[in-house]
Amino acid sequence: MRVQRLSILVFVIATVIGGWLRFDHLSLKPLHHDEGVNSFFLLNLARDGHYRYDPTNYHGPTLYYLALPALRIFGETDFALRLMPAAFGVLTILLLWPLRARLGPIGLPAAALMLALSPGLVFFSRDFIHETSFTCFTLAMVVGLLRFRDSGKFRWLAFGATAAGLLFATKETAIITVLVIALALLLATLYDRIIQRQDETLAGIAGSVLQEMRASLPSLDFGLAALTIFVFINLLFYSSLFVNWQGVADAFRSLRLWTQRTGSEHVKSFWYYTGLMLRMELPLLVGSLVAGAFIIRRATRFQLFIGAWTLGIFLAYSLIGYKTPWLVINILLPASLLAGEAAARLFTLVSGNILRTAVLLLLVSSLWFPAQLAFELNFRKYDDNNNASGYLKSIGERLRLAAYRDSQYGYVYVQTSREIMTLVGLIVSEVAARAEGRETGILVTSPDYWPLPWYLRQFPNIAWSGTLPAVNEDGKLVTNQPLIIVNLDQMDPIIGLPGYRVSPTAYNLRPGASLALLVREEPQSESSTNNNESRERK
Repeated sequence: MRVQRLSILVFVIATVIGGWLRFDHLSLKPLHHDEGVNSFFLLNLARDGHYRYDPTNYHGPTLYYLALPALRIFGETDFALRLMPAAFGVLTILLLWPLRARLGPIGLPAAALMLALSPGLVFFSRDFIHETSFTCFTLAMVVGLLRFRDSGKFRWLAFGATAAGLLFATKETAIITVLVIALALLLATLYDRIIQRQDETLAGIAGSVLQEMRASLPSLDFGLAALTIFVFINLLFYSSLFVNWQGVADAFRSLRLWTQRTGSEHVKSFWYYTGLMLRMELPLLVGSLVAGAFIIRRATRFQLFIGAWTLGIFLAYSLIGYKTPWLVINILLPASLLAGEAAARLFTLVSGNILRTAVLLLLVSSLWFPAQLAFELNFRKYDDNNNASGYLKSIGERLRLAAYRDSQYGYVYVQTSREIMTLVGLIVSEVAARAEGRETGILVTSPDYWPLPWYLRQFPNIAWSGTLPAVNEDGKLVTNQPLIIVNLDQMDPIIGLPGYRVSPTAYNLRPGASLALLVREEPQSESSTNNNESRERK
C-alpha cells in the first residue's frame, strides 16, 4: 500500500513538472515560421470564420478548431496560440493513468517522468504545430483499445474511436501510426503464443492467434457505433463544419500527395533519428535498449506490444527519406513507456530494501540530466540553430560522429532568432510615432518573412510582396510606403534611396535570412519648424 501511494505521488509530481516545463514563459521563444503559417489559418478562422483544408501544403484541421477557444478567451496572444499544444503535452502524461495496472507502481511514475522531462517532447509542446496533439491522440487511441480489450465496455471503444478520428483529422501520417500499432499488437500476440506454447506447431500458433484476434473484435453494434464516431469526426473537421465537402475528398487525395513528398532539404539518412536520440534523448535511448534486452528474455504481452510499437515506429520513420526533428516525438512516446518498463524491471531484479533503495536513487539521479537539458534548451538556447546542446558532446566531436558534426541533429531547426523581436519593436515604435498610427503603410519586399504576419497582425495596411517594387528611369525604386522591410540580399538597389533612412543594424530572422528596416523621413510640420527656430534663438 505504501508503494502504491508513493507511486501516485510521484506520478502527480511528474505531471506538475511536465506542466511547468510546458506552460512557463510560453511566449518566450519567437514563433517558428511553421507556427507563423499555422497562425495565419487560425486568425482567418477566428476573424472571418473561414478555413478550407488544403491537402497540398498543410496538415489536418484539428489544430485550428481546437485552438480557437483559447484565442476567444485569452485574445490574440502568443500564450493563447500555444496553449492547446501545451495542454495536450500535459494530457499525454495524464493518459498513462488508465494504464497503471499494466505499467505497475514503478513503471507508471517512471514513464510519466520520461514524458515530462524529455527535451524534445517539451520543446514541441511549446510550438503551435500538429505534432503534440497527434501523439496525444495516438496514446489515447492505444488506451481506448487496450482498456476495451480488458473490459469489453463500450465507453472505452468510443474513447478509442474518438481518438482515432481526431488522429486522422490531425495529420496524414496517421496511417503510418495505425499500421505500426496494429502490426505491433499482432506480433506481440504471436510472440507471446510462441514463448508460452512451444509444443505447438507454427500453423497451430498462427491459428490460435487469429482466433484470439477475432474474439477480441467488438460486436457488430459496437463496431458500427465506433465506426460512426470515427467517420463523423473526420467529416466534421475536413468539411469545415459541414460547409466545404471538397475538403473530405481532399483528405483522401492527401494520402497520395504526401507519399510523393520529398523536399530535398529535409531528406536525411536512415540513422538520423538514432543520432538525434543519442544526442538529445540518451536516457530514453538507453532505457529502451535495456527494456528490449529484458523483453527478449521474458515479458508480458503488454511489454511485447510496447517494444514492438517502439521498434516499428522507429523503423517506419527512419526508412522514410523525409525527416524533420519534430517527427521524432512519434518515437519518443512509446520509448518513454518502454524506458518506464526498464526501470520497473531493474527495480524488481534486486531484492532487499537497501539494494532497491540504491536502484531508486540511481534512477532518480539519472533524471537530472534530461531535466537540465530540457531547461537549457527550452528557456535559454531555444533559438540556437547550431544545436550546441546535447549529451556526450566532447566524445561525439572527438569521434567525429555525424550527430555532432551536423547542426541539424537537434530540435532547433531553422528557428526564428530572438533578434527579430527587436525589429518588431522598432516597427511598432515607428508606427506609433506617425500621425496615421496603425494605418501606416508597410511594404515587405523580403521573400522570407514568416512569422512576421503574426507579430504585425494589428496593422491592416501591409503588403507582403516578397519582391522589390519597380525601378524608375533614374534607377530608383518606385514606392512611397512609410516603412519597408527588406532582405539584406535586396540592399544594393535600395542603398541611397532618397527620403529613406536604413535601420542601424540588420536583424537575423533565421539562418540565411536577415532583414533591415527602411523608414521614410517625414517632413517637419510648420509648427515644429517654428519651435526649433525659437529654441535656437534662445
